[in-house]
Amino acid sequence: MSAQPSLQDYVDAARGILENLLRFLEFDDARLEAAVVEGQIQIQILTADTGRIIGRTSQTLDALQFLLNRLLSRQFEDSPYCVVDAGEYRARRREKLLQDANDALARVRQNGQPWRMPLLNAMERRIIHQALRDCPDIRTHSEDEDAEGRKRVVISLVEPESAGEPEEAPPAETGPA
Repeated sequence: MSAQPSLQDYVDAARGILENLLRFLEFDDARLEAAVVEGQIQIQILTADTGRIIGRTSQTLDALQFLLNRLLSRQFEDSPYCVVDAGEYRARRREKLLQDANDALARVRQNGQPWRMPLLNAMERRIIHQALRDCPDIRTHSEDEDAEGRKRVVISLVEPESAGEPEEAPPAETGPA
C-alpha cells in the first residue's frame, strides 16, 4: 500500500497535466503559476493569447478545468479540486456577477417582481446563490436548463408563511366582568 500523496504531489501532477493539454493546443508560450487556496489548487495560465485560452463565454477555460480535474481524479483517488484561470478572468467575472446580483436584489426589493438572471454555468450560479443566501427576505432557485447545462437563477421575495391567511388579530379587550 503506497503512502498518501502530499499536496505538492497533487500540484505537480496538475501542472504536468495542464502543461500537456496546453502543448496539444499549441500554447507554446504558456507558463503556469499554481497556489493552494482553501484546499483547492488554483492555477493561473500566463500567456500572450489570453483571449483564446479563455474562449467565448469562458468555454475553453472551463473545458481545460474540466479535463484537468477528470485526468487528475483518474491519477489520484482523492485529488483536490483544481480551478484554472487566465488573465484573472474568474476574479473579474465573479465581481461582475456579484454586481449583477446586487442590482437584481435592489430591483426585486423595489418592485416585488422576481428577476431572472441570464443563463449561467454551475460555478457562476453558485456565486449568485451564495451571495444572496443570507438575505432573509430573498429566495433564489435555478431553472431552464439549456443544451449546454446552463440555467438561470431566479431571485424573488420570500412569500410570507401566512400568505392568504389574515394576520392574527390582537386579543379582544374584555369589559369588566
